[in-house]
Amino acid sequence: MKKTIVILYTKGMYDTVAKDICNYMTKRYSDCDIVAIDEDRYSNLYSAQFVRNTYIFTARNMAWLNRFAVLIREKFLPKKINKTVKPYERELKEENPTRNFRQKFHKVDNIFMRFAPEIVICLSPKAHNKAILAKQRLAMNDVKVYAMITDFSLNKAYINYQSDGYFVQNDVIKQALIANKVDEQKITVCGTVIDGERLTDVPKAEAREELMIDNDLPTVTISGGRYGVSYVKDAFDTLAPYTDRLNLVVLTGGSASIEKFVMTYCKAKNYNKNIYVVKNVKDMNTIYAVTDVMVCSPTTVTMYEVFAKNIPCVLIRSLNNNEKGNHTFLTEEQLAMRGGKDEQLATAVLGFINNNNIKQEYLYNQRKFFDAGAIEGFAKTVYKESCQINKIRKEAASAQKAEEKVEIPENKEGNEDDEKE
Repeated sequence: MKKTIVILYTKGMYDTVAKDICNYMTKRYSDCDIVAIDEDRYSNLYSAQFVRNTYIFTARNMAWLNRFAVLIREKFLPKKINKTVKPYERELKEENPTRNFRQKFHKVDNIFMRFAPEIVICLSPKAHNKAILAKQRLAMNDVKVYAMITDFSLNKAYINYQSDGYFVQNDVIKQALIANKVDEQKITVCGTVIDGERLTDVPKAEAREELMIDNDLPTVTISGGRYGVSYVKDAFDTLAPYTDRLNLVVLTGGSASIEKFVMTYCKAKNYNKNIYVVKNVKDMNTIYAVTDVMVCSPTTVTMYEVFAKNIPCVLIRSLNNNEKGNHTFLTEEQLAMRGGKDEQLATAVLGFINNNNIKQEYLYNQRKFFDAGAIEGFAKTVYKESCQINKIRKEAASAQKAEEKVEIPENKEGNEDDEKE
């Protein structure tokens, strides 16, 4: 009887972390099925598409609107962090749970019914809350539902007092959860959960050749996250005048507007030397191999990879409140330098290039902070918990089976007495 661990993630935001956990645990625990599921597949199709497309559009073109939308959701909408629901009164149909009428509007319940997992790891607040309600509705009390907070600061939308526990990135988040009356015993600091096996080393000369960089100048890479943001344009506008002394690699993140912006600049200045636009990245290891300074937004996966590769980093302005919290933590701990905009950004980038003492100080802080073995500790904890639940389930099933086999003997003496009478 295999154990099952389900990971709920949001496509485009947490899928890299989900994939890392899935790949790592699948290789090491053959008696365990690790199932990663995009939560939007179990949501209303049109609403999921609308939310995702709105996020992409605002991130790329209207950063102020993205910040406002997140602020409304996190600060002003009431949160029912202690909500409970009654279990279903009637037995659920088991022959085809994905088409059960009861589950029409509670589609995360289908995941519980289909996989009967021991552990559910939720990488977003929405998935966390939905999973807890599904557990309550189905009265699957032996399932453990955990939230995993990969950011460097607390998003209060994760708080739910019915949760079985939290895996958090650092002690600052742990203390913030405790301050919000979350039981300390439920919180585990797991660190930077990243599968280092996918971060291979690419020879620098080979990477430069692939990107067609034919000089020995230091290389600065600008990345605005998976979808790209308008701040990438600001960062490029600030650093482009310095391309006589450095290479500038721009990762568009699939944004046609960023690509057009860079091309327009090059055409207007009649200068495109040492400027490289990368539309699609097949392997980020190639990018990291040529990068001397990373200029990026403080998104979780990018920062984890930068730490793993030990590359000096300058942060551009944050997109929304979550990134703002990350930005504050990373700069206060001197893991990355605050870039801001205009000359402040240029000063920070050139500081890393020209001042080796500053560069080594930040790289030392990164090495001290980053724990390459964090994913191993996390995986062991989750696997151990799943084994305990699986054992209890087996014992309960065996006891029930034994009880069903026991036949109640007839009262022969009573029958004889009846016959005599």
